[in-house]
This record gives sequence, C-alpha cells and structure tokens, in this order.
Amino acid sequence: MTVSRLRVLRLSVASFVFILATLFFLDLGGVIPPKLVNTVLALQYGPAVISALGGTAVAIFAALAVTALTLVAGRVYCSHLCPLGTLQDLFIWSAKRKFIHRRFPYSKPAYLVHYAVTLLAIVSAAAGSMMVLDLLEPYSNFSRILTNLVRPVEALCNNAVASLLVANRIYVMYVIPVDTREYPVVALAAIFLGGIFWLSYKHGRFFCNTLCPVGGILGLLSRFSLLRITIDTNECIDCGLCERVCRAKCVDAERRTIDFAACVGCFDCIGSCPIDGMHYRTRWWRPRSEPPLSTDRRSLLIGASSGLLGLLKPGPGFARENQIVKSPIVPPGGRSIRHFTDHCTACHLCVAECPSHVLQPTFLEYGIAGLMQPHMDYSVNYCTFECTLCGEVCPTGAIERVTKDEKKLLQIGKATFVKEDCIVETKKTDCGACSEHCPTKAVHMIPYGVLLLPQVDEEFCIGCGACEHACPVKPRKAIAVSANAVHMVAKKREDAKTRPAPAPSQDFPF
Repeated sequence: MTVSRLRVLRLSVASFVFILATLFFLDLGGVIPPKLVNTVLALQYGPAVISALGGTAVAIFAALAVTALTLVAGRVYCSHLCPLGTLQDLFIWSAKRKFIHRRFPYSKPAYLVHYAVTLLAIVSAAAGSMMVLDLLEPYSNFSRILTNLVRPVEALCNNAVASLLVANRIYVMYVIPVDTREYPVVALAAIFLGGIFWLSYKHGRFFCNTLCPVGGILGLLSRFSLLRITIDTNECIDCGLCERVCRAKCVDAERRTIDFAACVGCFDCIGSCPIDGMHYRTRWWRPRSEPPLSTDRRSLLIGASSGLLGLLKPGPGFARENQIVKSPIVPPGGRSIRHFTDHCTACHLCVAECPSHVLQPTFLEYGIAGLMQPHMDYSVNYCTFECTLCGEVCPTGAIERVTKDEKKLLQIGKATFVKEDCIVETKKTDCGACSEHCPTKAVHMIPYGVLLLPQVDEEFCIGCGACEHACPVKPRKAIAVSANAVHMVAKKREDAKTRPAPAPSQDFPF
C-alpha cells in the first residue's frame, strides 16, 4: 500500500470512529440503537480488556484483535481507533495552522514515568481500585468531556431552538431536560480537556506517551511488532522534515532513528520525506536492538505502588440525618458495589444513554477509588421499570445485560419509610405519592386513623427509586432507598399485578 493510501486510510478510519463516538454521546433523542454503539465501540482497548477479564466473548475477541493488530502494525490503534487520540490530533492541527513552522523536535520518551503510571493502573485495578484508570483511560475521558461539558450545552441550544419554533407554532422539536452535574465532576472534565488541549498544542502526543495506560501497554507490544517505520540511512539527506512533523516526538533525525515504541502510526513522517527515504516494512528490514525493561525497576514500581493501595478502597457510604444509611446505588446488572467499582472506567456512556437521567456521575460517593463512577440519583428521577439500556451499552461489563423480566425482580436496594417525616404524620393530610408510583406495589397504603399511611414490604421492593423521587417532603424524603451491597432478587407479588410507574417527568410527580 502506498504512503498516500496509508494516510487516507488513517484519516478515514479515525474520522469515522471519532464522529460516531461523538454522536453516540450527543444523541439526545436516543435514536442510535445500543447494538450499533456496542459494535462500533467494542474495539476501545481499555474497556475491552476489562470486560474480557470477566469472560465476555465479544470483549475477548476485541481485546485480542487490537493486541494482534499492534503486534503486526504497531500502535496504529492510537491514531486510528482512539477518539481521544483523534481529538489530540485536532488540537495539534490547530497549532500547526497558527504556527506554520511549529515543529515537535525529538525528545526521549519518559518510559520510566509512563511504565510506572501503567503499572500503577494495572496493580491498583487488580487490587480492586479503578481510580487510576478512571482518571487516565482515554476512551473514558473522551466520553466524560462530551457527557459533562458538551451534552448540557447541546441540550440548552436544542431547547432554545425548540422554544423559538413553538412560539411560531412549529412543532418539529421539543424541549428536553437539561442534566445537572456535580461541580467537581464538571471541573475534572474541564481540567482534563484544558490539560489535553495545552499538552497537544504545545507538545504533541505527550499524554499518549507519558500518562496513558493504554498507550503504555500498546507501546510495550509495539516493541515486538512485525511492521515498523524505518529510515534508510543510505538515502537520507538529513533534511529533518520527518522530525519536524512527528507529533509523537519519536523521530531522531540527527541519529536517523525512530523510537517505534512511542510511534502512534500516523505516517506523517513517511509522507513528509522528499526522497522516499522512509519505509513501512518488516522489522527485519533494518534490525534495531532495544534494551529490555529492567526487572529490578519493575519490582521497585510494584513495591512503591502497593503502598498506595490502602488509599484506594471504596468508602463506606454516608448517613442521612434521619438515620437512613445511604450508599451509592449501582444500576440493575451491576451485581454488587464491588463488581461495579472494579469494572467501571467512568466512561459515562450509561449516563448519556439513560432515558430518565437517573444515572448521574458521582465525585467521591464511592470513595477515592470510584472517582466519577455513576450512581442512581433519585433526586433527579427514578429507574424506568421497562428499561435495560445501561446494560446494553456498558463496554466493560460493569453493568451486565439483563432481560426486562429479570430487571423487574432485581433488587438493587430497599426502600425505608420514616413515619415521623411523612406529611400524613406532620400535616395530618393524605398523600400516597410513593404508593402511586411504586411499580411492584411494595409500597402500599394502610389505615392510620381516618387517613392512610404508607407501608413498605421490603421483599417486594426492587429499589427503583420511584417512591423516593415522588415523595414531596423536603428537605429530606420520608421514604428513601438504601443500597444493597450485593444485588438480590425480590419476590414477585402474586396477589396484585405489577404495573409500570408513570412516565418520568420534570414536573411535580403527583
């Protein structure tokens, strides 16, 4: 394949993946089918590896496919399939547009730092903490930028246009709810975006070759790749153009060498050579010895990182003033808090796809180990009885797929009623909003003098949060859901048919 075709292929594949990934997270109307989301994003290496460890066949195939691709062609994943890599390339392109002579001179990659970060991410994940991966995994960071920064702005623009059209009696668009996010979550996404922009603008693919754990793993694999870019020393005229355009700073024009473990496979250097003195050939065409990674250094890094693991365990949750203990509630299919936090990379794809918006990013609710991982926020809405979208789109297996019938009996938590806070007790008036919204009738009304008072049968409760969301008591709810650390199966009520709760709404629920 010619150089021009290699570059066209890279630009085509990278643009396709980047555009589709962006559309998935900005799909306000839920038009894109979850199966298409899973198919296109299956090759995201970080989530694929994590999901493959759980035995998911598609994830195993995807992880092996990217690994095999790297062993054959080098780190082409970073420039072809990684949407965050493409975003960095856009920032680099903008720098070159402003500074025509912008160059990225050769700089020896900081392998010690990069492998230390990668090893820390692997060791901490194996020990049960996803914090390092949550902070640095490229796909997850790209998705958080779109979900927490771009998507709310998109919703506001949609609502402005929809309101203008409705005012002119044109009903082709509708107003949608604008998600609110915790300030720390938005701040972290904004800080990462600003950091990536500055690093890319000034230093090219610095993040990929210094901080990205996926880049660290693929960099190690690329040392053994079959194909690699090499410089023909017999033809080279020392023009230095290849070094000038290298966004990974891995081309040393003075020594006529390429540090291929840092090369992201953009092929810009080959295209810049005026005499065709650079080639993409088998590694045996021009063999180059590379020093092995020191085992002593590896042992030192493992020892140093293990001392931090005590800080990376999930927190115990928090207690409300009315003594209802509230820990983060993970969605149906999460199996348990431990399973969810061990597999979630905080990509927020489930947050973007959730039709009721009950799935919201957290900050430190899971402890520092679960930074930015989502939970069920019943102050925003409640879990729709018939919906299983979060499990269908989760790329890591943190939320496993369940059928609708299975989901209707999955008990992710139990509702607890505090009579002293209920308006039936405090204001001596009927309410019943919690019972009206309960899809399994675990909450029902019993006589209480001349009034009716809610009562909870925990064995029938699935923890969907409809009762908590509907409760009008403020500032704290009279009925709230406490998380099950391990999900259970609720009993199916035989004496009364269950019914779906009313459709989620931004209006007062009763």
